[in-house]
Amino acid sequence: MIVPESVGATSKRSPWLAAVEEWLWQKRSFRMVPDLKLPLTPSGAPTLSPKGALRVGFAGFPSDYSLAMLLALIDSGVELVGLATSLGANPAISGENALSQVADHLRVPLLRLARINEYDSLVALRRLEADLFLVASFDQILREKALAVPRLGWVNVHPSRLPQYRGPEPLYWAIVNDERETGISFQRLARGIDAGPLLLQRTAVIRPDDDSGTLARRLSQLGAESTGEAIWLAQSGFAGTPLDLSRGSYFTSVGHRRIDQADSAALADRLVRAGNPNMLASSECGGRLCYVVKVRRVAASDPSPGPRLHFPDGDLILEQTVDRCGCHHGEPVGSCPHDE
Repeated sequence: MIVPESVGATSKRSPWLAAVEEWLWQKRSFRMVPDLKLPLTPSGAPTLSPKGALRVGFAGFPSDYSLAMLLALIDSGVELVGLATSLGANPAISGENALSQVADHLRVPLLRLARINEYDSLVALRRLEADLFLVASFDQILREKALAVPRLGWVNVHPSRLPQYRGPEPLYWAIVNDERETGISFQRLARGIDAGPLLLQRTAVIRPDDDSGTLARRLSQLGAESTGEAIWLAQSGFAGTPLDLSRGSYFTSVGHRRIDQADSAALADRLVRAGNPNMLASSECGGRLCYVVKVRRVAASDPSPGPRLHFPDGDLILEQTVDRCGCHHGEPVGSCPHDE
């Protein structure tokens, strides 16, 4: 049985994985966009897993958040038997990316699944002979046959205090709704969206200057530190604590929301911070659309130069704007299907 272990030291599996961890945690901000490619070419050979180690698979995306959870899983003492990801979320998934680079280094399969519940996908998952799967950001809902593939089930890592903020964009909505706290939750996967019983949960404060990227990094660190304990709980047979969904909340996906149409400077500021770096807010900038990375709130009487938007509760100075959206599509201004 796995003994819970604090994650934070460099990887014991190989010098290359240790270098990847160091590179990842040097980032101030984590992205959820599934287009991550590691600048470090896989090299060397990893050490073997401990004899009799739990066989665990991983499902996620090539993003900073998923990579942090994958590295923590590798460091927890399990035998990683394969990775799965979801085709269609981003063109980068069909080519070389962070997940394929780790899979190549560890010499394990990477399954690129268009439909996880179809027969061919189920066969491929069964061939991994995994005891358990860890999921960190995956956009397909598993049905009964897929859920039954590993004997110990699937454990999902969700960046909110479940049952609050179920759904695909919990960090975005927590910032927009001016929450003061959020968290990271490990739950047994069940049919439905983020509806399974809770294994463990950690809480984090949302700081006034947080954007989705800084908050994602902090929650990823909490999740990485808790991964060993979550795997141990799942292996021990703990069924988890059922969620009372009637006391929770669910929020949908978002687009590039227009801050120049917001009701207040306070809301517009939160929209900018919530959208950075995954789904940037947008605004009219000198007669054209632009994507807004950073703003500064000032009084209407403040003489500071720069493009600004006027609201009843003050002004916003647009300190940083870009012409490409930076989301799943990376399209030029005005061309992204997520534009509102």
